[in-house]
Amino acid sequence: MILGRSGSGKTVLTKSLLGLFPPDDGSIVVDSVDLYRGSKIELKKIRESFAMVFQHAALLDSFTVYQNVALPLYERGILDESVIKERVLRSLQLVGLEETIDLYPAELSGGMRKRIGIARALVYEPEYLIFDEPVSGLDPITAAETLFYIEAISKTQNASILTITHDLHSLPRLGNQVLFMDNGEMLYYGPISEITKVDDDTIRRYFQA
Repeated sequence: MILGRSGSGKTVLTKSLLGLFPPDDGSIVVDSVDLYRGSKIELKKIRESFAMVFQHAALLDSFTVYQNVALPLYERGILDESVIKERVLRSLQLVGLEETIDLYPAELSGGMRKRIGIARALVYEPEYLIFDEPVSGLDPITAAETLFYIEAISKTQNASILTITHDLHSLPRLGNQVLFMDNGEMLYYGPISEITKVDDDTIRRYFQA
């Protein structure tokens, strides 16, 4: 997980991991490949191993749920409709929404749209899954449902999960390691259970607030 105040560099770090924001200095290495210096083939493979679940789902309103979830497969050149349908249904089942396949985003609740966004990220079986504020703006019941499915995914899928969050109550359910950033710098990286013991004023005020 990544924690930190607004403007601390969390979004920039995420964009850098996705290959969208080159670092001013140093390098970003994933699976022994430098994201900004590797070959085109290496970079394509690494970048396609990442999937992003946006804070507001970012669904296309004119597309059905099926079309929204299938979109990453079409973008990667998968054209076999039987393969696409199988993967879409499996992804929707993982978030408990297979019955919404023919609906449009406007017919779904905010929590359901969030889960459809998760299904779309899962459909091409990524190695790395990034969640941007997965429970932000959700009521407590819907947030609990969303966390339930994220936990289930973390236990049943092979993807490494990276979560950007401000919701301190959900930390133990979202992972076991945390990175705390401030002004683009790392103040802490380690077990969640140890972060409140760190002798750092910024971290202390963050958790006390």
